[in-house]
Amino acid sequence: MFDLAFLLAPAFATFFLGIVLRKSSVLDDHGADVLFKVVYHLTLPALLLSVLPFVVISSAMSFLPLISALLILLTFAAAMLAAKALGMPKKSSALLVSGSIIMNLGFVMPFIQSFYGDDGLARLFVFDIPNGISAYTIASSLASRCGDATENPPGRKLITSSPLLALIAALVMNVFALRPTPIAAAVLHSIGGLTIPLILLGLGASFSIAKINPLHLAAAVALRMFLGLALGVWLASLFHLEGLDRAIVVLSASAPAGFSSLAFASREKTDREFTATLVASSMIAAMILIPVLLTIL
Repeated sequence: MFDLAFLLAPAFATFFLGIVLRKSSVLDDHGADVLFKVVYHLTLPALLLSVLPFVVISSAMSFLPLISALLILLTFAAAMLAAKALGMPKKSSALLVSGSIIMNLGFVMPFIQSFYGDDGLARLFVFDIPNGISAYTIASSLASRCGDATENPPGRKLITSSPLLALIAALVMNVFALRPTPIAAAVLHSIGGLTIPLILLGLGASFSIAKINPLHLAAAVALRMFLGLALGVWLASLFHLEGLDRAIVVLSASAPAGFSSLAFASREKTDREFTATLVASSMIAAMILIPVLLTIL
């Protein structure tokens, strides 16, 4: 238990530091957005290029994107049924669905790095491919349909996504045994090392809870995390995954609601308070659930 607390303490401390910086007006919504943009366009691509070319990609890793896609589709169907059963209005139901299918893998990244190192991160990056695609297709389209903004869905952003391009480059380098030079590797490692602290600071600074329908909130959190956990365990067993591969699937499937759903809600002028509260509430639940899973897996 002491080892677990020792490993998790930096992640929790950095997250709560982000909250303190928000409360003290050092960071605001704009500041948090800047942090996420730096991660998205600079530090995360550097982290991908500093990790993936050097890891051994096992045959079991090829199942990770398929499992991620199945998880998203099953959760999507369950969220649509839940929204209909609850009689939610169009805008709220769209946010329920998008918040349920987008996994906040940035939140679980620090825990996976602490416990499983670069091998765990490599699997997480591969698992995240369908998650990123669904965010810029399904979730973005849902927000666009029910929103008041006139901007077109940012589907084209997918093909110019800095992390996706870096992921493709890193996988190609791995396949052809291409490695960065020692100097380039050191620079990439230094820049990539900023990813997790910046993500945690940004998540803390974005933490916000408003008064919304508690039944709708509970349904969204249950769909994203607890249904996700059940589906992750089932799919890992279905594909006979063991060890690290199984742990990554279960932990990722149990991740809180993705922060990009909040960005879509802001862009399309939908119910931002519902999405912000869903993201914050699911992060609170994840702070309890993820450490428990790490002790079991």
